[in-house]
Parts: sequence; structure tokens; C-alpha cells
Amino acid sequence: MKNLTILLLLILSTKIYAQTEYYSTDDKNRISKLELDKMSEELKVKYTKILKKQMFVNIEIKNTIKKKDSIIHKISFSINEKKTESRFKNGSLSDLKNKEFINFNLINILGDNFNSEKLKGKPTLINFWFTKCAPCIDEMPILNQIYEKYKNDFNFIAVTYESKENVEKFLKKHPFKFEQLVNANEFIDKLGIQSYPVNLFLDKNNILRFIENGLPYSKDENGEISINDNSEIIDILEKIK
Repeated sequence: MKNLTILLLLILSTKIYAQTEYYSTDDKNRISKLELDKMSEELKVKYTKILKKQMFVNIEIKNTIKKKDSIIHKISFSINEKKTESRFKNGSLSDLKNKEFINFNLINILGDNFNSEKLKGKPTLINFWFTKCAPCIDEMPILNQIYEKYKNDFNFIAVTYESKENVEKFLKKHPFKFEQLVNANEFIDKLGIQSYPVNLFLDKNNILRFIENGLPYSKDENGEISINDNSEIIDILEKIK
């Protein structure tokens, strides 16, 4: 009888302290490990088909919240041509967090010089992208909405390693309202960015405050995977406004 009592107590204590593990892309949804694996595979198939080459989905756990009955991992996806442990090489970009961002001098789409000193005085969102990056294209309509809402209070910069000619041709089909800086190979390599998109958030003093992947993917009521929410970027912009 004593042994039975101990066994029952063990079972009850296990139930009381068991924590269900979830994943979330936007702090609202709750995704099981099985659902996460399925979503990752669907994204992999989708972008392999669109880009006509093998693509991989990398998942980064941005933070973890532990509750009495659950563990919730806030995650983001990056889509790349190879599997990576981190979306940054050598941690060079993450090492800059909470420090003044490195000075850069690039060329905009009009052929004019653009120096980062021009950014001081307003907070800044810098988006890194390229024309064949399907996730980059997916988030552009939402980034354009954010630009329209905050354009008087923030700088909005888009940086790519591609040429002025390629970007001009692309923008005819895909409007992207950010200030376009091109031919930025050396600058991007210096930061160590190796998968896209990446969004950087600087405060008005050019201090790098947040580093984020692209906007989160989620499934709609029809089971389609898409980007349909801008709340994550809005929250960050409000913090550094």
C-alpha cells in the first residue's frame, strides 16, 4: 500500500510539473514540434521550387519563456542555400549590438553617395535583401506599409550587393519604397551576413539595438503559409522611436 501511494504521488507530481513545449513565430500562435517540422518542410519545398535550386530552412530560437505548464520558444526562419548554425559568420554583426553601428559610404540607386552619418537624428530600419530572395520579396508589401506609416519619423534603408541596373529592373515589378543602396558587397561581407532577409534597427544615435530575420511566417485559415503580420516590426519601432 505504501509503495502504491508513492507511485501515485510520483504520477501526480509528473503531471503537475510537466511542461508542454511550443514554438511561436509572432508571440500569438503556438506551434508543436511536429507542426514546426511540417512548416519548415513546406517552406523548403516552396522556395526550392520558386528559386529552382535546393534551399534550406534554418530556425533560430530568439528567446524562451518558461511557464508552469509550458515552454514557449520565440523563433524566426531564414532561408538559405545551405544549412547554417547561425545566420551570421563569425558573429561579427551580433558583436555590434548595443554599439554605434559601423560607418558606411555606399551608392544609392540614383548614383549618389550615401554616408551613414546622414542617418543620425532619426531611428533607422536597414533591410538587407537581393532580387532573387523570395522571402525578401514576400515581406516588401508589409515593409512598404510600415514605411508609409513611419516615414516622417524614421529612416528606411534597403541594402543589396546587386547592381543599380538589376535593382532598377526589379523595382519595376516589385515596388520597394525604402532608400535603395546598391553594390554593397564589401559592406555586407564585413557584417558577415550570409542569409536573407535581415533587418537591423538603429536608434537616433546610430546605436544598433535589434537584429531580426525577416517577418514571421504563419498559416492562414486555408493552410497557406504567408507573411501576414507587421506587429513585430511595429513593436520594435515603437521601442526606439
